[in-house]
Amino acid sequence: MVLKNPSAPLVSIITVNYNGKAYLRDLYESLRVQTYQPVELILVDNASSDDSVAFIGENYSQVKIIENPDNYMFARGNNVGIAAAKGEIVCLLNNDIIVAPDFLEKIIREFENNPEMVACQPKVLDMNKPDHFEYAGAAGGFIDKYGYPFMRGRIFFSLEKDEGQYDDIQEIFWSTGACFFMRKSVLKELGQLDEDFKMHMEEIDLCWRMHLRNYKIYCIPAAKVWHKGGGTLSTENPRKIYWNFRNNIFLLAKNLAMLNLARIFIIRIFLDGLAFCREIFQGKLKSAFAILKGYGWIIVNGRLILQKRSSVQKMRTVPDPEIFKLIYPGSIVWEYFIRGRSKFNTLKKIKKIT
Repeated sequence: MVLKNPSAPLVSIITVNYNGKAYLRDLYESLRVQTYQPVELILVDNASSDDSVAFIGENYSQVKIIENPDNYMFARGNNVGIAAAKGEIVCLLNNDIIVAPDFLEKIIREFENNPEMVACQPKVLDMNKPDHFEYAGAAGGFIDKYGYPFMRGRIFFSLEKDEGQYDDIQEIFWSTGACFFMRKSVLKELGQLDEDFKMHMEEIDLCWRMHLRNYKIYCIPAAKVWHKGGGTLSTENPRKIYWNFRNNIFLLAKNLAMLNLARIFIIRIFLDGLAFCREIFQGKLKSAFAILKGYGWIIVNGRLILQKRSSVQKMRTVPDPEIFKLIYPGSIVWEYFIRGRSKFNTLKKIKKIT
C-alpha cells in the first residue's frame, strides 16, 4: 500500500552512475515498489560507455537523467544531482543497492517525528551475505580521536552478523554516502559535498560540518537496504589507499580546532608512518607509495586546505569538546590490531559515545 498523504514531503533520490548498467535494474525495481510517495528519481551519469543511459531511458521513463560530459566522480556527480533536486529531503543512493519496500516510509517518519534530525542513514546489509552488515554502511559511522573511521557493525576488515544488536535508533557521527538522507535546507546553509575530496570521506566531511552547527545525524535501523559493494574499489587497492590517507588528513585539517589539529596531526604522522613501514615490510610497494602520494597532495595543496579550513571554521558554533562526545575517545587502531576487539559493542569506553 502506497502512502498518499498530500502533505508528505517530496523525496529526491539521486544516484550517480558510471558504467553501472548491471546494477540499475535491481535498484530501480526495488524503488518501483516503495510504499512511500511522492518520490523524484534522478540518475546522474558520469559519461558511461555501457549503455546505462539508454537502458534507463527505455525501461524507467520516470527517472530524470542528467548526463555529465566527463566522469565527475562521486562528490561532484552528487552535487549536480542535488542542484537539480526538487525534494525537501534528498537521498544519495549508490547504484549497487536494493532497498526494502518500506525503507523510505520508515526514514521519512523519523524526519517528521524528529525535527532535530537533519541527516540519517538506514541499516546497510551485505547483498552477498544478507545477514551480515556491509562494509560501506553497516549501522552508522563514527571516528576515533585520531580521525580513523569505523562503524557499528564494521571495524576495519571485520563485519559483524546482524543479530539485532544495533536495532536502536542511534545518534551517529557520520552517515554512509552509499545511502545518505539529508534535509535540503541544511545543504543550502552548509554547502554541498566538497568536490576536492573527489571520492571517499566527503560524506564524513559534510557530517562534521553539520556537527559544527549543532545538527544531529542518526541511523534508522528499521529501514533496510542491501549493498553489493563489489562495484567499489577493494580496501587494499593502492588507489583506494591513496584516497583514504589523502582525504583523512584533509578531513581533519578542515574541521578540527587548531590546538586539537596540531596535537592529533603529530600523532597521525607517526601512525601513518607505521602503516607505510608495514606496507614496505609486506612487499606492498604500490600501497606504500600510495600513502606517500596522499601526503604529497596535502603538502602541494596546503594553500587550498587553509582556505577551506578558514571557511569551515567561520561557520562553527559548537566547540570541539561538545563534538568529541560523538568521537571515540580511544584509538580504534589499538583496540582492533592490538587488543583484538572487532565488534563495536565490545569497545572500551564505548558508553561515552552511545
